[in-house]
Amino acid sequence: MRFILGVFVGAALMVGSAYLHDTGMVRAGPKQPFVNWDTVIKMWGR
Repeated sequence: MRFILGVFVGAALMVGSAYLHDTGMVRAGPKQPFVNWDTVIKMWGR
């Protein structure tokens, strides 16, 4: 049970940190976005 919870928390942290970086709230790493958010929104909108 802890493993499954850890997987979900880790995935949420990864997606959340990529979103914060790509929106410009965090200034670290490369200048280019990590994720193509337009494609993600299209895939979720199916």
